[in-house]
Amino acid sequence: MALFVSKAIYSQEKTSLNQAILIALENNRSIQVSQNSVIITENLSSLGQAGLLPSLNASGLIDYGNDNTKNQIRGTTNTVEKSGVESNIYNASINFNYTIFSGFGNKRTFDKLKTNIYLADAENRVFIENIILQVAANYYNVIRTEENYKALLESIEISQKRYDLAKAKFEYSGGTKLSLLNVKVDLSKDSVILYDAQLAMENSRIAFNRVISISLDSNLDLINDFVPENNYIYEQLKDQMINQNSQLMAIKYREQVSLLDYKIVKSSYSPTLSLGGSYAYYNSSADNSIYDINQTHGPGINLSLSIPIYNGGRRNAALKNTKIIMESTSLQAEDLALQLEMELLIAYKDYLNALRKVKIEGINVETASQNFQLTEEKYKLGQVINTTFREAQYNLIVTKNNYNNSIFNAKLAELEIIKLSGFLLKQNK
Repeated sequence: MALFVSKAIYSQEKTSLNQAILIALENNRSIQVSQNSVIITENLSSLGQAGLLPSLNASGLIDYGNDNTKNQIRGTTNTVEKSGVESNIYNASINFNYTIFSGFGNKRTFDKLKTNIYLADAENRVFIENIILQVAANYYNVIRTEENYKALLESIEISQKRYDLAKAKFEYSGGTKLSLLNVKVDLSKDSVILYDAQLAMENSRIAFNRVISISLDSNLDLINDFVPENNYIYEQLKDQMINQNSQLMAIKYREQVSLLDYKIVKSSYSPTLSLGGSYAYYNSSADNSIYDINQTHGPGINLSLSIPIYNGGRRNAALKNTKIIMESTSLQAEDLALQLEMELLIAYKDYLNALRKVKIEGINVETASQNFQLTEEKYKLGQVINTTFREAQYNLIVTKNNYNNSIFNAKLAELEIIKLSGFLLKQNK
């Protein structure tokens, strides 16, 4: 399915932000590494890893000997010496062991391993959300630099027409050399600015391609799909953040893990009751043995009880430290909640302010465009001088660039709100 989605995306004539995010989620190597960490945590979360399943071991031994022996029966002076005495020993066993009770330490360890999965998943969500923000920032930066480049391209066309007109006046209708040179300087300045804008556009493309992990020379046609949303309500965003923010979810799981660590250490004060069982086979033979057959086999079972009394104070120190860690994690959770609430409030105010700027800058573009058109008509009639026309042209470029930048800032502010409120991944699924 993933390969099909990728091919469909690359075949699109235009690429939306959601499609760019899908490409990044599929291709970005850092995301793949982060997701592998979640899989590793899942693999470690089992009854066996927690010690809740019995252990079963098999062992075997074959021992061959070729010895020189010297024996003397007690109370006699006779000795018997033999060389090359052969002996054979065969031993095999299967051993079973199961911890019946350990103060619920194994069960709490299993609960910790399961909680670690939720923690790893929440931390992975935080990581992916940061990648999505990077994709979005680079996506809209490409659009911003492209729009700025287009505005400058229009401006240099205007400067070129001014130069052609000034040159014609100089050659045919008595225009001054000074006016021609001034217009030529403006054209050169616009050319330099255009080169810089083109470089900024190309570099933004490279950065965007890198963050979504495609070929750096790719040239996806991005959709400028910014539509201002005015229906965000701060109190609703705050409630959503408390329940769904990935960072808050992660710290809550850390609190649970620290509590389980404390309970696990506390359970080490309890006795341990274990059940063991085995089946063993033993067979030995030797040339100088008094037995023709020396063989044993059969099952065995045992029940063992271990009561901890004193281990040098290590358990006590571990219990104190896990309690401190548990309290510290709780303090960190409270501090993070306040920090995120502050960030959400700032982001919300930034977004509202950005929307106001978009509206104002849009009006400024209309005003500057009307002013330029009127000044251009008067310039052609010779009613305004070069500097007045140049000022109107410059104001138009600046207002267009300001408008593009305000849209860029508003979209990033909106994405920050969505991320903090815990809906960034849902928005892009």
